[in-house]
Amino acid sequence: MPVYQVYYARRPTYFASGQLGTPLLTVSRLQETHVHLTTIQAEGRSDAWLKMQGENWSPHGEARPLIEMLDLTHTSMSVGDVLRDEDGVYWECLDTSTTLSAGLGWRRVEGDTAEATLEEAADVLHEKAAR
Repeated sequence: MPVYQVYYARRPTYFASGQLGTPLLTVSRLQETHVHLTTIQAEGRSDAWLKMQGENWSPHGEARPLIEMLDLTHTSMSVGDVLRDEDGVYWECLDTSTTLSAGLGWRRVEGDTAEATLEEAADVLHEKAAR
Protein backbone atom coordinates (compact mmCIF):
# COMPACT_ATOMS: atom_id res chain seq x y z
CA MET A 1 0.00 0.00 0.00
CA PRO A 2 1.39 3.45 -0.91
CA VAL A 3 2.81 5.69 1.81
CA TYR A 4 2.03 9.42 2.03
CA GLN A 5 3.57 12.21 4.05
CA VAL A 6 0.88 14.56 5.36
CA TYR A 7 1.51 18.30 5.70
CA TYR A 8 -1.04 20.64 7.26
CA ALA A 9 -1.15 24.38 6.66
CA ARG A 10 0.17 26.39 9.62
CA ARG A 11 -2.43 29.11 9.07
CA PRO A 12 -5.13 27.61 6.89
CA THR A 13 -7.14 29.92 4.70
CA TYR A 14 -9.39 27.07 3.51
CA PHE A 15 -8.80 28.34 -0.02
CA ALA A 16 -6.56 26.67 -2.55
CA SER A 17 -3.31 28.56 -3.04
CA GLY A 18 -3.46 31.13 -5.78
CA GLN A 19 -7.12 31.88 -5.09
CA LEU A 20 -8.63 34.94 -3.43
CA GLY A 21 -5.29 36.66 -3.00
CA THR A 22 -3.37 33.73 -1.53
CA PRO A 23 0.07 33.15 -3.08
CA LEU A 24 0.55 30.02 -5.18
CA LEU A 25 2.09 27.25 -3.08
CA THR A 26 5.48 25.97 -4.24
CA VAL A 27 7.68 23.19 -2.90
CA SER A 28 10.21 25.72 -1.62
CA ARG A 29 7.50 27.60 0.35
CA LEU A 30 6.18 24.45 2.09
CA GLN A 31 8.68 24.76 4.93
CA GLU A 32 7.28 28.20 5.77
CA THR A 33 3.60 27.47 5.26
CA HIS A 34 3.07 23.84 6.32
CA VAL A 35 3.99 21.39 9.08
CA HIS A 36 4.70 17.70 8.58
CA LEU A 37 1.97 16.04 10.61
CA THR A 38 2.26 12.31 10.00
CA THR A 39 2.96 9.46 7.61
CA ILE A 40 0.09 7.22 6.51
CA GLN A 41 -0.61 4.31 4.21
CA ALA A 42 -3.48 4.76 1.78
CA GLU A 43 -4.73 3.35 -1.52
CA GLY A 44 -4.49 6.79 -3.15
CA ARG A 45 -4.91 10.51 -2.47
CA SER A 46 -8.67 10.23 -1.99
CA ASP A 47 -8.21 7.43 0.52
CA ALA A 48 -5.51 9.45 2.31
CA TRP A 49 -7.88 12.41 2.51
CA LEU A 50 -10.58 10.17 4.01
CA LYS A 51 -8.16 8.70 6.53
CA MET A 52 -7.12 12.20 7.59
CA GLN A 53 -10.63 13.34 8.48
CA GLY A 54 -10.87 13.91 12.21
CA GLU A 55 -13.69 11.44 12.68
CA ASN A 56 -11.44 8.70 11.25
CA TRP A 57 -8.04 9.31 12.79
CA SER A 58 -9.06 11.11 15.96
CA PRO A 59 -12.69 10.22 16.71
CA HIS A 60 -12.34 10.97 20.43
CA GLY A 61 -9.85 13.83 20.24
CA GLU A 62 -6.77 11.60 20.42
CA ALA A 63 -4.88 13.91 18.04
CA ARG A 64 -5.57 17.08 20.00
CA PRO A 65 -2.21 17.04 21.89
CA LEU A 66 -0.28 16.53 18.64
CA ILE A 67 -2.25 19.25 16.83
CA GLU A 68 -1.62 21.69 19.69
CA MET A 69 2.05 20.73 20.01
CA LEU A 70 2.59 21.47 16.30
CA ASP A 71 0.67 24.75 16.70
CA LEU A 72 -1.98 23.69 14.18
CA THR A 73 -5.63 24.66 14.29
CA HIS A 74 -7.40 21.84 12.45
CA THR A 75 -7.63 18.07 12.75
CA SER A 76 -9.28 17.15 9.44
CA MET A 77 -7.39 17.45 6.17
CA SER A 78 -8.69 20.55 4.44
CA VAL A 79 -8.27 22.67 1.33
CA GLY A 80 -4.66 23.86 1.18
CA ASP A 81 -3.19 20.89 3.04
CA VAL A 82 -0.63 18.74 1.21
CA LEU A 83 0.24 15.10 0.58
CA ARG A 84 3.66 13.91 -0.59
CA ASP A 85 3.57 10.60 -2.45
CA GLU A 86 6.26 7.92 -2.66
CA ASP A 87 7.65 9.50 -5.82
CA GLY A 88 8.33 12.73 -3.92
CA VAL A 89 5.49 14.60 -5.65
CA TYR A 90 3.59 17.08 -3.49
CA TRP A 91 -0.19 17.43 -3.98
CA GLU A 92 -2.28 20.30 -2.64
CA CYS A 93 -5.85 19.51 -1.63
CA LEU A 94 -8.10 21.83 -3.60
CA ASP A 95 -11.80 21.45 -3.02
CA THR A 96 -13.08 18.81 -0.64
CA SER A 97 -16.33 18.59 -2.58
CA THR A 98 -14.38 17.21 -5.56
CA THR A 99 -11.53 15.45 -3.77
CA LEU A 100 -13.35 12.13 -3.78
CA SER A 101 -14.04 12.23 -7.54
CA ALA A 102 -11.66 10.25 -9.77
CA GLY A 103 -8.47 12.18 -9.14
CA LEU A 104 -10.07 15.63 -9.08
CA GLY A 105 -9.42 18.04 -6.27
CA TRP A 106 -5.63 17.89 -6.24
CA ARG A 107 -2.99 20.17 -7.71
CA ARG A 108 0.59 19.11 -8.17
CA VAL A 109 2.77 21.53 -6.22
CA GLU A 110 5.55 22.74 -8.48
CA GLY A 111 8.79 24.50 -7.72
CA ASP A 112 12.34 23.67 -6.86
CA THR A 113 12.88 20.49 -4.92
CA ALA A 114 13.42 21.24 -1.28
CA GLU A 115 12.91 17.65 -0.15
CA ALA A 116 16.01 17.46 2.03
CA THR A 117 15.33 20.84 3.64
CA LEU A 118 11.67 20.01 4.24
CA GLU A 119 12.47 16.62 5.75
CA GLU A 120 15.16 18.15 7.96
CA ALA A 121 12.69 20.78 9.16
CA ALA A 122 10.12 18.06 9.90
CA ASP A 123 12.74 16.10 11.86
CA VAL A 124 13.63 19.18 13.91
CA LEU A 125 9.96 19.84 14.68
CA HIS A 126 9.40 16.23 15.75
CA GLU A 127 12.58 16.30 17.88
CA LYS A 128 11.38 19.48 19.62
CA ALA A 129 7.98 17.91 20.12
CA ALA A 130 9.51 14.82 21.72
CA ARG A 131 11.31 16.93 24.33
